Amino acid sequence: MKDVKSVLNAEKIKAVVFDLDGTLYDKRGLKWRMVKRLWWCLPLLAADRLARGKYWRKIVKTRWHREVYLPAMVELIGAHQSIRPEAMKILDECREKGIKTAVYSDYGCVAEKLAALHIDASQFDFLVDAPSLGLLKPSAKAARKVVEMLDVAPQETLFVGDRDEKDGKAARSVGAQFYLLED
Repeated sequence: MKDVKSVLNAEKIKAVVFDLDGTLYDKRGLKWRMVKRLWWCLPLLAADRLARGKYWRKIVKTRWHREVYLPAMVELIGAHQSIRPEAMKILDECREKGIKTAVYSDYGCVAEKLAALHIDASQFDFLVDAPSLGLLKPSAKAARKVVEMLDVAPQETLFVGDRDEKDGKAARSVGAQFYLLED
């Protein structure tokens, strides 16, 4: 796999879209901390997992999701998760080169998660989450909206993520580049 600096230079990238969970921070252990914190709602989470995320669109619009699930996640991220140095190096490189940046997350509370990680949200041109776009990754329609918000051509855009099946597929669906940030 190419080094991200060579991709940024060789491909004439004008914008970089960062995934948040698992990309800007190491999410190892978070799932189990969430299960431990939210043990009482495991049947709901298990039903959604068995339905392959079928209920997730409905769940993200609920008061429980906004007022219980996401705040618990933000708190646990701030207390236990660490920033991924490679992601921060990519962000620094973008700032140095004047490349536009955005955070595109499948979950809400993007600004709150960045604050919990002590990452200044103003380092990004904008923050967006899939629920506000009405579609989850790897939706081509949502990825296209993100690229349009950056006001650059898809081929001048690099998506950086930790999951090829979500982040990579979203990038490829609009003709953007993808860089897999591996563990």
